[in-house]
Amino acid sequence: MVVKTEGFRVCSNLMAYSSSGASQIKYVVFLCLLLISKLMGVASKQVSEDKFDPQIKYDVFVNFRGVDIRQGFLGYLTQAFHQKQIHAFVDGKLEKGDEIWPSLVTAIERSSISLTIFSGNYASSRWCLEELVKILECREKYGQTVIPVFYNVYPTTVRHQNGSYEKAFVELEKKYNLTTVQRWRHTLKKAADLSGIASFDYRTEVELLGEIINIVNLVLLKLDKHSLNLKGFIGIDKPIQYLESLLHQKSKVVLVIGIWGMGGIGKTTIAEEIFDKQYSKYDGYYFMANAKEESGRQGIISLKEKLFSSILAENVKMNTANGLSTYIRRRMGRMKVLIVLDDVTDLNLLEKLFGNPNWFGPGSRIIITTRDKQVLITNKADEIYQVRALNSSEAHEIFNFYAFNQSHFDMEYYKLSKRVVNYSKGIPLVLKVLGHLLRGKDKEIWESQLDKLKHMPNIDVYNVMRLSYDDLDRKEQQILLDLACFFVGLDLKVDHIKTLLKDSERDNSVLVGLERLKDKALITISKDNVVSMHDIIQETAWEIVRQESIEDPGSRSRLRDSDDIYEVLQNDKGTKATRSIRVHLSLIRKLKLSPHIFTKMSKLQFLYFPSRYDEDGSDLLPYGLQSFPIELRYLAWMHYPLKYLPEKFSAENLVILDLSYSEVEKLWDGVQNLVNLKEVKVSGSKNLKELPDLSRATNLEVLDISFCPQLTSVIPSIFSLSKLKKLDLRACSLTKLTSDNHLSSLSYLNLGSCTKLKEFSMISENMIQLDLSSTSVNALPSSFECQSKLEMLWLRYSGIESLPSSFKNLVSLRYLSVYSAKELHTITELPPSLETLEATDCMSLKIVFFPSIDEQLKENRKEVYFWNCLDLDEQSVKAIELNAHINVMKSAYQHLSAPDDNYHDYNLSHGLYQVKYVYPGSIVPEWLQYKTTKDDMIIDLSSTSHSSSLGFVFCFVVSYPKFKTIIGHRFTFYITISDYDDESKKDSIDIYMSDSYIWLLSDHVCVIYDQRCSRYLSNRAKNQTRFKINVEAKAVAVARQRGVGLKGFGVSPIYKAGYHNFMEDIKSISYHNFIRQINTSTDHSVFQPINTSADHSVFQPINTSADHSFFQPMEVSESMYLISILGAILCISFWWLRYNRRGFRHV
Repeated sequence: MVVKTEGFRVCSNLMAYSSSGASQIKYVVFLCLLLISKLMGVASKQVSEDKFDPQIKYDVFVNFRGVDIRQGFLGYLTQAFHQKQIHAFVDGKLEKGDEIWPSLVTAIERSSISLTIFSGNYASSRWCLEELVKILECREKYGQTVIPVFYNVYPTTVRHQNGSYEKAFVELEKKYNLTTVQRWRHTLKKAADLSGIASFDYRTEVELLGEIINIVNLVLLKLDKHSLNLKGFIGIDKPIQYLESLLHQKSKVVLVIGIWGMGGIGKTTIAEEIFDKQYSKYDGYYFMANAKEESGRQGIISLKEKLFSSILAENVKMNTANGLSTYIRRRMGRMKVLIVLDDVTDLNLLEKLFGNPNWFGPGSRIIITTRDKQVLITNKADEIYQVRALNSSEAHEIFNFYAFNQSHFDMEYYKLSKRVVNYSKGIPLVLKVLGHLLRGKDKEIWESQLDKLKHMPNIDVYNVMRLSYDDLDRKEQQILLDLACFFVGLDLKVDHIKTLLKDSERDNSVLVGLERLKDKALITISKDNVVSMHDIIQETAWEIVRQESIEDPGSRSRLRDSDDIYEVLQNDKGTKATRSIRVHLSLIRKLKLSPHIFTKMSKLQFLYFPSRYDEDGSDLLPYGLQSFPIELRYLAWMHYPLKYLPEKFSAENLVILDLSYSEVEKLWDGVQNLVNLKEVKVSGSKNLKELPDLSRATNLEVLDISFCPQLTSVIPSIFSLSKLKKLDLRACSLTKLTSDNHLSSLSYLNLGSCTKLKEFSMISENMIQLDLSSTSVNALPSSFECQSKLEMLWLRYSGIESLPSSFKNLVSLRYLSVYSAKELHTITELPPSLETLEATDCMSLKIVFFPSIDEQLKENRKEVYFWNCLDLDEQSVKAIELNAHINVMKSAYQHLSAPDDNYHDYNLSHGLYQVKYVYPGSIVPEWLQYKTTKDDMIIDLSSTSHSSSLGFVFCFVVSYPKFKTIIGHRFTFYITISDYDDESKKDSIDIYMSDSYIWLLSDHVCVIYDQRCSRYLSNRAKNQTRFKINVEAKAVAVARQRGVGLKGFGVSPIYKAGYHNFMEDIKSISYHNFIRQINTSTDHSVFQPINTSADHSVFQPINTSADHSFFQPMEVSESMYLISILGAILCISFWWLRYNRRGFRHV
């Protein structure tokens, strides 16, 4: 009724006004629009009043001031929401007004969360404040979650409305009535009082974004009632779905399914949930809880009676363990049963219970949960599922479930909750125990409990974890404690640990013990053969050692706590019980050691004293050192303060010796039996003059004597070490390194910064990395090509003059750097395996040779840099241009055939998604379809078929400035794409070019294929065939961003069909003919655009005017559409003129 009345009133006014005959058409239009607006407003108001609980459409509504964050932070936030599949409403319009207000109101009401970003100019926007009023209204009315973010502004500034906020309100009071402004002030203060996120609490915007996404994700998970059932089972949906799929297999055979993992990881919870959901689908069922405890307490006969009684639903009695009648066995053979055996440790329990699982009927399932993988292997489990730790979001959710009310998310406790979650490392038991412990407690109790956990684990968690330790034999227990208290975190390989822990030369028990620990989920071994351990297991092991002697740390087997170690060493309380000591020396300052400090520790095997690089340890042994224990196997003492090791030092049992940054001049005299020695590191020992004889170190794998400036030569015995893999001689004073012996195992050789080194002829057939940077070596040995496994070669700042012609035979070479090799004048043909060539600042470089076109087509170049190679001849520059064309086209085509990628790691690893070429020049190559000398252009794809995939190649000409400038870290091209018809609708994407500092001495051409940018433009081109591209180049130099000149840029769309045409044409070009064309060409434009079909024009330039407006024949339908509109306008005008003369008095 209200709508009808309002409509009639406006219509009456319209007719009365029009009847005067003096009105113009604009007034009629105005009144019509007013009528529509009022009708819509009344309807909207009526619908809004009828709403109670709006249907959720968006996860997040973002309330922000565009002028402050639109150009940077907002884009990254939106991208982060997209990557996490969070549906966010972000108003992309630059200007807001009455016409879009209803849609904003609806978006706010239909969002689960409102994210309000307070910035410097926030209060100057009427629309931001109106949105905020609506947001708080939804918070009170619907319980909507509001998360304030204080971006580059302090919360107190917003709360008290001072600074820029005070100035903004002064201006607002001039434009709007006092009541409205006071309402905004009150709302702003109310919102600022909410607990939120302050950007000044985070070091980088990346951390800030991560925190925002994490909190939003946690709130959304909390709101999702489907992911949180009443038992608090969180994060087990996927394991249950997978295991249930195994149960539902159509296989008629009896399946044994194992659920394996460390204690407290949730195995029992998963098994119980599956049993509760599935047991009704079986003829018989039984859940045996705590099988280990039950079998030990009741005996096997009692267990079997319970099992069969439950399955058969009758009372079964047995006189002996095997006293089951044939009749009962036949009955069970006709039944489909579900049996769960929880926490099994006995390898033979299944056989004891029912002999052969095939007793049971077709489709039967037996589920076993265990900490010991060998239980499942022994019982021939058909499937073994390993339960993993919860991820961060799941861990937060399950902890909040136990620590707070289910529907409550308290921002005030967020940081403390985060500490608990970080401590738990995703173990549900820890989260549950601590959640119950802290529930209802104030912040001081939380802080106290978290501090206590640093020194002692929670007793309930400890008791559960201790069970796994008690199940180990003595040798396995010892290995576990050694790993937890000393080796974990040192990144040692399994082979080294095996040698360090074995009791004798023939002892192979360590490898078996490590395998058992792995099977019991107490350790993990990576693909690189490095051992790691969950923090909770490690803390359990620490507590086991602490309980060896709670009051006297000197009587413990392993020392790792800094306070305990200070007490033992300062007061000389060490005993023969001490097996290992590990502590950072910076934690025990003012420590003075006695010369006899290690005399009582006769069984000490592992000693690790790291310290900071710049730390001075000269006062640690003021009176020298009498001896080290003879059983010492691992000795690492950074900044060892003495010039010599003890006179009677024995290295016979040593496996690893690390005296980096020490004061030693010499290690020991004479020849020692060093058969166990695997690593020697004396890096940074500035007084070291010579090495001992290492001829008997037949198992030595690593020798690091880098940064020892007084070392002028190496002992000949090094060249006889057949197992040596890594030799590091950086920054030593060597003048030559030559040997006729080929070190067969050597894979890593570093001679970087040996500035006096002139002679080098050391070869290894297994060499993978070689560094000759900053040496005076001017030529590589003739036999260099023998290193067929060489992958990476550094010749930076070296005296190298040319590369040998056989260089192309290095078939495994992927990376070559001749950066700033000032004497280098020629680069020969390079192997097709090469991915990166860094030839920046090669001032003498004149000639670069390339192989035939066929060979170039086999290449897989990713990065080729010729920055500041200003002496390159014209043939070389054109050859580089051709090579760039071939490789970017190949990469683009390969990417067109690849599936979509979310490029989540682009910021850190952008090189994985790019092909880049840089060389001196001032002109965009001819083969690019669109070219301009400005910083923007229009792309028109309307005449092109999109039946095949589309990609885009870019080229940028970076200009040489009048003053010397630097292209700094993270050199970036900022690309803005806007609508052809409406430039206010724009978006942006970045292309990262370089991460190194370069002094720019000339104009350069940068050709690049960037997968992320190409995919973005391809997706945009599917819906929009005309758009405008604007480019800006910037670099971070000396901690600030500065612009880089741009002389022009080019873009070329790439199609699959066009690529195939290109390949056919390019194969017909002889490389030698190409060079000959360069020599005879007058316009130096050798590689002309390739003529391809009209449907897939790859390189056909489009002529655009300076103002980016170009005219092409319209489609028929497009023309007819415009004609129809013009005709309608003319008819309306004719009608109006006719009736305007006569007036409306006849109506």
